[in-house]
Amino acid sequence: MNSSSHINGTMEEIRDEYFKVIIPVLVLSVFTMTVGTLGNCLVLYIFKFKYRQSNHRYFIICLAACDLTGSLIGIPFLIAEMTLTYFYGTTVCKISRYLSHFLGFCSACIIMIIAIERYLKICKANGKQMSSNMARRFNLKVSKCHYQDTYKDTFFPLMYQAFLLLWFILAMITTCACYAQIACRFRTRNAAQNIICQCVRIKNSLDSLDTSSGRCNQLALKGTVINKSKSEIKAYRLAKMLFIVAAVYLCSYIPYFGASLDNITEKKFLRSLVERASILVCLKSFLINYFANPIVYGLLDRAFRAECQNLFYRIIIKY
Repeated sequence: MNSSSHINGTMEEIRDEYFKVIIPVLVLSVFTMTVGTLGNCLVLYIFKFKYRQSNHRYFIICLAACDLTGSLIGIPFLIAEMTLTYFYGTTVCKISRYLSHFLGFCSACIIMIIAIERYLKICKANGKQMSSNMARRFNLKVSKCHYQDTYKDTFFPLMYQAFLLLWFILAMITTCACYAQIACRFRTRNAAQNIICQCVRIKNSLDSLDTSSGRCNQLALKGTVINKSKSEIKAYRLAKMLFIVAAVYLCSYIPYFGASLDNITEKKFLRSLVERASILVCLKSFLINYFANPIVYGLLDRAFRAECQNLFYRIIIKY
């Protein structure tokens, strides 16, 4: 009788300690599920029905679809996995792990392709471009697996995480290289436009006594420079916004890979409660991607922000 009560008491202590560890991740998961669902629904609606057709619009819609799937399906699986650990079936566990990693792979592919498309559009404007039909028909086919518990104490988990890290680094290097080339191109164009504008000002001052037709030609040249400058500013803002999306994705996965490698090489039972909770939060840091992109669009895209305001205004007026 005493041994039975002692076992029950020990199990309750273990359960209480475990729930203390997962509380921060549960809070993050619920917040992500709520904000991610609402934000990505807004992105899908506005970019689908309020924006003109373009390659980056299509890829943003695909990215929002991945994030919405993670918010609506992936996070409930994650919450069930944490709260029902001892009642969680192997099949459901595999589906949960597959879904989270698959969505991460899809997002990395989309972000990398967006960077390549922007690079071709800006740096190789006279070369072969990614057509709208190609963007619409683009299919992401990624196969993904996770190691079973039988390989837990072998070298395979480390190889698995190393493979993920290698793919992640490759995708991010490609993305950063494309945006670095874009930044250099904008810097070069801005310098050239400043020289042209200075030449126009000098020409206007020297030819101030010319005929009206000559002045019209000079004004037309200046207007052309201004129009080009506006289109450059628009392209720059779009590239900046998409680069920040890629940067957020990169930063959100750095804690995950660090904690994953540490989780494999270190002994879990030697950690304190705070250390285990911190490691678990880092392992779920990729959840930031599910709600971060709509916030980035709202802060940096004026058209998206205006459409959100109009939508909220219509909802308030209606109800």
